[in-house]
Amino acid sequence: MSDSLPKIKPLGKANFAEWQGETRAWLMKQRMWGIVSGREKRPESSKLEEVEKWESKAEQAAGDIFLLVEASQRVHFRGYETNPVEMWARLERHFMAKKPGARFNAYDELFSIQKAEDESLVDLGTRVENAIAQIKNLRPKDMTLEDLDKELEAMALIRAL
Repeated sequence: MSDSLPKIKPLGKANFAEWQGETRAWLMKQRMWGIVSGREKRPESSKLEEVEKWESKAEQAAGDIFLLVEASQRVHFRGYETNPVEMWARLERHFMAKKPGARFNAYDELFSIQKAEDESLVDLGTRVENAIAQIKNLRPKDMTLEDLDKELEAMALIRAL
């Protein structure tokens, strides 16, 4: 396992979908995703070496997740900094909550996208697609166009203040 962190933009208030995919891939590459996903449980064997190996990987995963999250977002897993399974689950619960506030942040992120000077149109399009995917993930399955209209109206009023 490498001691250096990947070039992943730290998790902020509005980049969870992108961060989640990149961080999951990083953890898989480092052979830590099994622990974070909860698939690889702490060994119950009496072999101290196996337990220590698992604990070392769990600590590495927790440390990597912590360092890949902006300080302002660490509040979501405060008290669980040594438990990578709970850290990941708490971030998912917070950022994937299908609530109007989460959708408002996702729409705000979408509408604030601007082309960087050195950015290709393909990269810009990819950022827009990712923002739309985030919005779709946050939308309840039974949401109607009428519901969306009401939500957008409220968002416009809030942004105008």
